[in-house]
Formats: sequence, C-alpha cells, structure tokens
Amino acid sequence: MPISYSLSLSSSILPNPNLRPIQFRTQNNRHFPNLRIRSSNLTTHTLQFLKPYLISQHKTILSGWLCSAISAYSLSNLLSKFSAITTATTVDATQGFALGGLVIVRLIANYVQHALLWEASLNAVYDVRVHVFDRVVQRELGFFEANDAVSSGDIAYRITAEASDLATTLYALLNIIVPSTLQLSAMIMHMLAISPALSLITATVIPCMVLVVAFLGQELGKISKKSHISIAALSAYLNEMLPAILFVKTNNAELLESARFKKLALTDYSAKLNKKRMKALIPQVIQAIYFGVLSLLCSCSVMISRGSFDRRSLVSFVTSLLFLIEPIQDIGKAYNEWREGEPAIERLFAMTRFKNKMVEKRDAIDLDHVMGDLKLCDVSFKYNNDLPLILNGLNLHIRSGEIVAIVGPSGGGKTTLSKLLLRLYDPTSGSILIDNQNIQNIRVQSLRRHVGVVSQDITLFSGTVAENIGYKDLTTKIDMKRVKRVAQSAYADEFIRKLPEGYETNIGPRGSTLSGGQRQRLAIARAFYQNSSILILDEATSALDSRSELLVRQAVERLMENRTVLVISHRLQTVMMAKRIFLLDNGKLEELPQSTMLNGDMDSLLSSGQGKDSLH
Repeated sequence: MPISYSLSLSSSILPNPNLRPIQFRTQNNRHFPNLRIRSSNLTTHTLQFLKPYLISQHKTILSGWLCSAISAYSLSNLLSKFSAITTATTVDATQGFALGGLVIVRLIANYVQHALLWEASLNAVYDVRVHVFDRVVQRELGFFEANDAVSSGDIAYRITAEASDLATTLYALLNIIVPSTLQLSAMIMHMLAISPALSLITATVIPCMVLVVAFLGQELGKISKKSHISIAALSAYLNEMLPAILFVKTNNAELLESARFKKLALTDYSAKLNKKRMKALIPQVIQAIYFGVLSLLCSCSVMISRGSFDRRSLVSFVTSLLFLIEPIQDIGKAYNEWREGEPAIERLFAMTRFKNKMVEKRDAIDLDHVMGDLKLCDVSFKYNNDLPLILNGLNLHIRSGEIVAIVGPSGGGKTTLSKLLLRLYDPTSGSILIDNQNIQNIRVQSLRRHVGVVSQDITLFSGTVAENIGYKDLTTKIDMKRVKRVAQSAYADEFIRKLPEGYETNIGPRGSTLSGGQRQRLAIARAFYQNSSILILDEATSALDSRSELLVRQAVERLMENRTVLVISHRLQTVMMAKRIFLLDNGKLEELPQSTMLNGDMDSLLSSGQGKDSLH
C-alpha cells in the first residue's frame, strides 16, 4: 500500500447481536435471501446493518466532516473579501495574499474531506466484505447444496461487485450529512442573481478544463486498470474457493481461507482507494482553474468603471457556482446512490442471517490422539423433513486399523455417509462414535483433523505444488522435508521434480496444468501430510491410463497402512483391498460374504449398479 492507513483488523468482523433484522422465508419456512424486498422500513434496517461499520470509522468520518466545516468557513470568508474588493477602488498586496490563502485552504480542506470520507467508506466496505465472507464459509454445507441454494457465482458477485458499489453509496451518504448541509446553509445566506455576462466569459474556461481532465483522465485510467485487476483476482479466488467449500470444511480451513481472502480484499481496497483519491483530486483541480479565471475577472472588473460593469455580479456568480449547484447535485446523486444501493446492501447481509442446525457444544472436547475405532449406532438420515430417509438404521463397527469397503448403486447414500462421519451433517437419529466418543461431543476442528478424505473430485488451488500438499500449514510454515517425504510415499516426487520449478511450480487454477493421475497423487500426498488416523477413500482411484492407475493404486495402498479406512468405490481392484465389504442399498447396510468375491459376483454387482438383487 502506498501509504499507511489505520485499518483495524480487529474490527474486520463486526457482528451486531443487538440487531434483529427482518427474515425472508419461502413457503417451506426456509431462509431464502433472493426474495423480493417488500419491507416499508427497509431504509431503517439498512442503516441498522451499516451502523456498526460506520461507527468503527468514526474518527475518519469526523475528521472528514471537520475538513468540510473548514472548507465552508474559508469559502464564506472568501466571498466576503471578494465583495470588499469589488467595492474598493484600490487593492493592496495583503488582500491578494489573503484571497490566495483562503483559496488554498479551501482546496486542501476539500481534498482531505473527500479523501477521508472515501477512506472511511472503503474501510467500512472492507470490514463488511470480511464479515460476510466469514459468515458464508461458516454456514452449513446444506446452504451450498440445497435445491434452492444461492449459486457460488451469485455469492461471488455480491461480495465483489455489490460490495464495491456499497462504497459509493456510503460515500454519498457521508458527503450529504454534513458537507452538503453546510454548503446549502451558506448558499441561503449568499444567494444572489447570476450575471449573464460573467457566465459567458467564464465559459472560456471549458477548453482549459477539457485539457486538464483529459490528462488526469489518463492517469485515472491507469489506476482504474489496477483496480479492475484486483477485483478480478478477488472474484476469481471466490469462484475457485466456494465450489471447494466441502474440501475447505473437511480440512478445518475456514480460518485459512479467511486469511487468504483478507489479503486479496486488502489489495483491492488499496487499489480502490487510490482510484477514489484521484477522482477526488480532479474536481479540485477544476475548481482551481475556476478560481484562477474568477480572480482574473475580479482584477479586470476593478479597472472597469463602476457604471459599465456590475462588480457584485462576480460575487453572485461565485456564490451560485459553489453553494447552489454543487450541493444540490451532491444531494441528488446521494439520493440516487442510496436508492440504488439499498437492495445490494440487503442482498449482502441476507447471507449473514442464519442459525446453523449443527451446533458445537460448549463442553466439546479435543482429541489429542485417535486409535481409529469407528461405530455407527442405528444411524438414520434425511436431508429434509419432506424427503424420505437416505440412510435407515445403519449399524457398523470398524476396528482400529481395519479396512472396510462400502459398495452399492449410485445415489444409495455412500457419499452421504462420509459426510456424516465428518459431521458436515448430523444424523436424523442414532449416533456415530470414534474411540467410543460421540462425534457430537468432539470439537469439529478436532474431528476433521483426525478424519481425512481422498475423493475422486480432486480439489487443488492456484499455487505451488508444495502449498497444495502442505495445505493445512499454509498460514503457518510448511515443512518442506515432510512435503518431499510424503510426495515420495505417494509416488508423486518423480513427476514433481520434472516440473519447471519443482515443488515451487505453480499448478494453475484447480491444478489445471497437471494430468488426472498427477492430481490424484498430489491429493494422496496431501492426505499423507495431514496424517489422519481415519481415512475415507471416496472413489479415490477413478478411471486412468494403466500406468497412472497402477501408481495411484500403489500410493493408496501405502496410505492405508496403519489406518482405519473406509473405502467407497465401484472399482473391483480398490474394493479387493478391504477385509470386509458391505452393500449399502435402499438405506440399509448388509455385509457381503467372502464367496461374493471368490465367485466373481462382486464384479457383476459393481458394474450393474442394481444393488443386492443383482446377486441373485
């Protein structure tokens, strides 16, 4: 950042427990933030939403308003001295210096006023963005997976584009409360008729202003380009991260992603602030040209006889220009900005109003060490009260270090079961125990630290190979020795060393520069790095070429050593690694006899996808 600001990160999350905002619901009584806004008191609620963020910037706002008072006071004195000059027969140097000093004071006060109010607005928007983002990543997985879920693109747009528009709305609001009111009050005291002759003469300033604005416009264009790049980077990050919310949650990475988001948001904040400062400077330069021309007119008018020129028309012109046109325009713009910004503000804060169904107990415990004993005790689950049970009375005991496979038709609930083990959802009834501890009595972060997942849908982020393998330590310090060791265990070290920069090679968005087998081996290396005691392999060996499949399968076999493993797969080679195999069909769990594998019925079952009926 070019200069230092008083950005308080401690205020970047500003929940306001005293507010009770309106709630929008569908016919099914579910929160739904896209509904048409119908409240007649929306303005009041919107101001309530913004209140804590504006209060957090009170010092900057008050400083900006103080500058506006100085500006209005200096202009009032300026008008008085102009009136004295127009009636005087001679003008001494002292009066000229006094006028010049007042002009400079007003210009500086105006610039600082606009810069401070923009800074306060952008600081508030930064806090709003961080707060909304933190609330979004803390929402239950159902918010992202429900049929009526807000799309990730819509969420990204709200946090980027609509939050940016909010800065303009806040600035317009702050600029009319005191500055425009002061100027309007002065206008009433100084309003005079405008001289047509002076208006025509001052029109000659337009070509000069065009040249100045053209030059400053080029500079503004350069700054705006950086601003667009920063907002594009922020939007790209959100579009990449939000679809991977399942991976973020299962890796306890909410705080990590919040830190990454803050960094990008801070870059965008800095670019936007520079842009707004330039936009604040341009009007002041134009006013300087106006004052220069008006000073020339004033000097010329003194040399003209009193009978041929109305000297007080100069004062009338200045008064009208500065006290009538500007504040009226500001008020009109502010009203339009506010009316335009209200829906965007509501859409932003609609995503923060929720109460998770899954609540962590206050006395939840941390697990320092997990043996890996896993029990399902009469577990049933359905996503919604209106839907049938997906899992119905499941009972299963997986001993520490045991490998168990679950097979069954697509949509039978296998992946849902893995989400319950990670406590992304709570069972409708029954319980899940790890080392005889109900997982609802375990802190969520502790649980997900000891339960790892490798799935077919590999999640990789833009960044280096090392950053993706050591993801859980991204905000602290990645252990490179450990990264290389686990990469060797996952049969990934060979291809990584052939990359242009080895472990420091950027793999592109979602690992787009890597092949399917390479991406899977990186995911397995990351699971090695996390070193969870319980491992879920959800279709971890998808269809690949023979060499890649062999390497991935060998990596998986290494990964499963000395761990409790739940294998979810349709592939015979993967299932054959398990000591016991269970069929999940129609919400029920049934253990398959060893004869199923020996007689070749397993291959038929896996390929048919018709459940246990295909065995008979």
